[in-house]
Amino acid sequence: MRVTVTTCGTSILTNKPDPGDVNFIRANANKREEQYTPEDAAKINYIASTRRARLLNADEEATRQLSAELNGFISYYKRDGKLNDAVKDMHYLIHTDTYQGCKTAELIQEWGAARGIKFIPVKIDDLNTASVEEFRMGINNLIDWCGLTLPGYRSQNYEVIFNLVGGFKSLQGYMQTLGMFYADETIYIFETGSELLSIPKMPVDFNAQAKQAVISNFEVFRKMQRGDISREECAAIPETLLDIMDGRCSLSFWGKFVWDECKKDAYSLKILPPASPRIILSDNARETCEKLGPERIKMMNSVLDKLSLYVESNGKVNLQSCDFKKLEGNKVPPSTHEFDLWADIGGWRGFCHWEGD
Repeated sequence: MRVTVTTCGTSILTNKPDPGDVNFIRANANKREEQYTPEDAAKINYIASTRRARLLNADEEATRQLSAELNGFISYYKRDGKLNDAVKDMHYLIHTDTYQGCKTAELIQEWGAARGIKFIPVKIDDLNTASVEEFRMGINNLIDWCGLTLPGYRSQNYEVIFNLVGGFKSLQGYMQTLGMFYADETIYIFETGSELLSIPKMPVDFNAQAKQAVISNFEVFRKMQRGDISREECAAIPETLLDIMDGRCSLSFWGKFVWDECKKDAYSLKILPPASPRIILSDNARETCEKLGPERIKMMNSVLDKLSLYVESNGKVNLQSCDFKKLEGNKVPPSTHEFDLWADIGGWRGFCHWEGD
């Protein structure tokens, strides 16, 4: 079994365009749906509808010409067999949070559905090139998605394939690095044809200095998960692991990746003290979770990190995966609030109550 991860650009909208469309498409490339005027939204919807008609009625060769993403996808499956082999596999479409990115993913999803191939669009928040800062946030969200999604497939002996034929150049460089850790194979297309270039999974070990930096500054790294900190607080951390701006430090792309990998063991051994001093964990909660084994311990620590972010931001940041909210009724006295722990094995929730602050 395989799982493919395909980066989506806007090639379906821009390949062989109608006269006058290209400038409009490029001028609006980084806009989200709500940023379009009604007139411009109608125009991009019309362009998408014409491309939909072309794509759904195209033969295989024409499809390759219309979509870089599908060119790579089709070439990969026909290299070792036939396109119909894709029906039994899992397929993710990584796309930007722009309206054009969403439209492109929808078109590819519909093309697949007509052939019994299930594509799952994954919109990565802030993944666009409107600004460096926004793009950096988007990359962090992408790393989170990879870390949460792909290891589970690998543990079930799925082969993970990164299809990087489509997508914009700024994204591909990061995806190539992520592929070194998560993909069994990363594929490209040679020039403008259909011949595949393949990069196999390479053995990767983290730089010893980077590992030691995490071990020696574990709580500082935990704190940087919640937001930037002063330069003085992270003085002992190598600058390659940091983004430094106006005297404040946050984790760089490489820093976040090293942290995510290095924290796995520590997060699986025992329930750690919550990152926020305003959270007090009961002995019963700690003991109950630690009896469930390493995977649940890791999940609990990750949820507590998110809850810490919520508390320290005074409720301004409430991640959907945590869903901290007031407990309705008198269900679990003396609890006043509840939050999600995990959705499987019956769906576990945490219960807590405010006492002072």
